[in-house]
Amino acid sequence: MFKDFFKDNKKNIYKYLLPVYIVSTVTLVVLLICGVIAYSWLTGFVLTLIFGLVAYIFLVYSAKKLIDHQNPYLFVFFSVLRIGLYMVPFIISIYLSEYINSFGVIIGFLISLLFPVILRN
Repeated sequence: MFKDFFKDNKKNIYKYLLPVYIVSTVTLVVLLICGVIAYSWLTGFVLTLIFGLVAYIFLVYSAKKLIDHQNPYLFVFFSVLRIGLYMVPFIISIYLSEYINSFGVIIGFLISLLFPVILRN
């Protein structure tokens, strides 16, 4: 499933998604080196991007399972799970605020919203 996902969307990843990630990551790293932001911004950004990618993979997987099995309860389960995956970085940033900044989480969350828009089939 994961291999087919990248094979089918390779053009869109290279064309749209990769430059956005590179520009935003380089910007955060430059601001980190200059001392404008703390390291916690970058960890929050990376954590949210990872959870956003996993949530998008669950979205694709649940859509395929809905087509195969016609079970709407499974789709609802994966939708609730996806919302929970989006909330995990926010909850972690609240409890571990000195290690993970909530602004980095928000920046990563806004960029992870590009997954469904760019990589739709």
